Amino acid sequence: MKNNIEYEKRTLLIEAAKKEFREKGYNKASLRSICAKAGVTTGALYFFFENKAELFSAIVDEPVKGLKKMLIEHFKEDREYMEHLDSFENMEMDHSDLSDMLVEYLYKYYDSFILLLTASENTVYVNCIDEIVKLTETAMPVMLSGLKGYTYDEYMSHWMSHITVDAFVNVIKHETDVEQAKIKLRKIMNYLIEGWVQLVFVPLK
Repeated sequence: MKNNIEYEKRTLLIEAAKKEFREKGYNKASLRSICAKAGVTTGALYFFFENKAELFSAIVDEPVKGLKKMLIEHFKEDREYMEHLDSFENMEMDHSDLSDMLVEYLYKYYDSFILLLTASENTVYVNCIDEIVKLTETAMPVMLSGLKGYTYDEYMSHWMSHITVDAFVNVIKHETDVEQAKIKLRKIMNYLIEGWVQLVFVPLK
């Protein structure tokens, strides 16, 4: 019974915090206001969370970890796929399935990701984006190890990683309908894949 009550209080605090962060942003969000919205005391809040940063992390950390895990699995599958390619001329260029999968995950945790993109401290957002970009960049040499005869342009890899992440960020911030987001990002993703192949992957001479 005690565990159920504690779980309910924690859930109420997180839901109230989502609203407070969305309405006021991270810096102006008030822990007292969050407690009032949740109908709990400040003592209850500090029982679960050490400070505002920890409360915010409880909202965004797990969805972000899940996204990173999904990307790592995708890059692993891409490497295995490339092992069976002779050249990029035979590569499947339609990545709509990947785009749809990412969109479905991002919109499953839409509240958390929109908070990260719009209501967090700038450093929190920047650090997260940098981590995703680095994850994408570091996957390139690993993926290409499965395809003989190619290397990659490090600068272009960094540039395309940022553009790819920014494309998803832009759609998520401005499109609340998941099906419309899928339509837009399928087109964007397939366009970007052409850019990756043309700019990043370099045939060895």
